[in-house]
Amino acid sequence: MPALLTIRQNLLNPAKYLLATLLFTTTLSDTLAQTISDTTKHKDIAPDTTINPAARWYAKETIYLVGGNTYIKDGKQLGRKTLLNEFSVSPAGMQLYVRSRRIRNFTMTLSLAGAVGTIISTTSKNRDNLRGLMWTSIGVGVVSSWGTAYANSLRDKAFWTRNYDVMRKMNEMNE
Repeated sequence: MPALLTIRQNLLNPAKYLLATLLFTTTLSDTLAQTISDTTKHKDIAPDTTINPAARWYAKETIYLVGGNTYIKDGKQLGRKTLLNEFSVSPAGMQLYVRSRRIRNFTMTLSLAGAVGTIISTTSKNRDNLRGLMWTSIGVGVVSSWGTAYANSLRDKAFWTRNYDVMRKMNEMNE
């Protein structure tokens, strides 16, 4: 019976709860967050007269997302300011992009606040709050993971909308 009591005490150790919670939320955020691999092969189209003008326009004007944070247009990497200027062609794409940035910033702030709260609570002398800390950490992790995945989907829709609007502009210019 004493061995069972020792096992129970070890399982109820608050530091182990905290460690398990952090591992769980880290793993959960990695599985819920959308990842984009670097498999986009951007091939420059040579200025050949046999290539369709639409294909040349598409190769020149399309923005590609590579690796999650790098944006490429016409073989050149775009900065944040240039990227916002590129969205001037597509007001709907701009709205989606700005909305995705807001959600991403909110979830990042929420995640950082949760981390700071966790550090402060675990280093304080008051051990009564650890159970509440565990559930709060799990909740913050789930909400932050969901928000990141949602922001990524809005960002992807924003780029699709912008690229679609650019192609429509080409059609309007040819008519």
